[in-house]
Amino acid sequence: MLISLGLLSDAYIYHRYINTTSVWRWLWWVPMIVIVGFFVKFLFFNSGWAEEYGTTNIFLLIMVLCCIPKMIFSLFDLIPKVGTYIGLFLALGVVYIVLYGVTYGFSQIKVRHVTYESENVPHAFDGYRIAQFSDLHIGSFYGPYKHLLKETVDTLNSLNADLICFVGDIENFNPDELSPHKEELASLHAKDGVMTIMGNHDYSSYVKVTERERAEMVRNTRAMQRSFGWDLLENEHRVIHRGNDSIYVVGEENWGKPPFPQYGDLNKALNGVDTRLFSIMLSHDPTAWKMQILPLFRPNITLSGHTHGTQFSIFGWSPSSMVYKEWRGTYYDGDKNAANPCMLHVSTGVGGNFPFRFGMPREIVLITIKHKKKMK
Repeated sequence: MLISLGLLSDAYIYHRYINTTSVWRWLWWVPMIVIVGFFVKFLFFNSGWAEEYGTTNIFLLIMVLCCIPKMIFSLFDLIPKVGTYIGLFLALGVVYIVLYGVTYGFSQIKVRHVTYESENVPHAFDGYRIAQFSDLHIGSFYGPYKHLLKETVDTLNSLNADLICFVGDIENFNPDELSPHKEELASLHAKDGVMTIMGNHDYSSYVKVTERERAEMVRNTRAMQRSFGWDLLENEHRVIHRGNDSIYVVGEENWGKPPFPQYGDLNKALNGVDTRLFSIMLSHDPTAWKMQILPLFRPNITLSGHTHGTQFSIFGWSPSSMVYKEWRGTYYDGDKNAANPCMLHVSTGVGGNFPFRFGMPREIVLITIKHKKKMK
């Protein structure tokens, strides 16, 4: 659709502004001819978009820069008098957003600080700090973006968190993306280790392979995460002790609205958990919070990712808000000032399917939990 509309825009601009007697007028069509050629190559001569990820991203970048600005200009140029100038201004704005997003925008990383207070926080865990990160999509850290992975790991380690939680989507397409970065990912450390869960991308759902091959790829993804020294929670839980006090960390496999996979088994994960005690829930897709988690139990804190904030925001608005009720930041089920509030925090991630971010920087979240004194 994008290519078709791009061709229509090219035809409009050509006949309105370029159709002269110049022998060079045919050069106008070269970019779109190249784009169509690459599209045909990827569509018919590759088994999937994952085969040449870097080349694919360059192609998508060129396609967006060639098609969308011209589409916007052509649409507004139809408006008499001022339309041409508005269209030109908006088209240049799109070029700026795209170029900014794939350079400085993707290189930024922010640390978001969140404080959670509850009477349910054991005294020994007062001040306990959890570093949350999500949606690494490690295949996107190639070439000019490779150094950003080390910066991300260094930032996480510099926080000196008690626990690091990764909440899914470590890869884009397949576990082969992880191998070149094993040393860096294995260097992540926290007093109580790194706990991780599977996201929708971690099931190799976006490559054309047999089910047997897919199952093998998923096994490799699980094995690779464990080889980093990370504790992968597959519908299970862990107990963290501080003296006589303890808290639960519960992790489920991906559960989301179709077409996203629903492998989460909360009953299995909660087997043996005393739900009256303080608990942290790891669930990749935030839609699971109200649809699947809260109907069964009320974890004090649920950590999710998945949305990326669409990696785009302008004047505080993001397309994610049209798709997800909980898409970025902190949410509460009930009164946030209650004795034991039920909180969800959705991270917009440290990576992306495509190395682009505008108004939605990559982020790490540092959550400090505090014991709240009981009201008399």
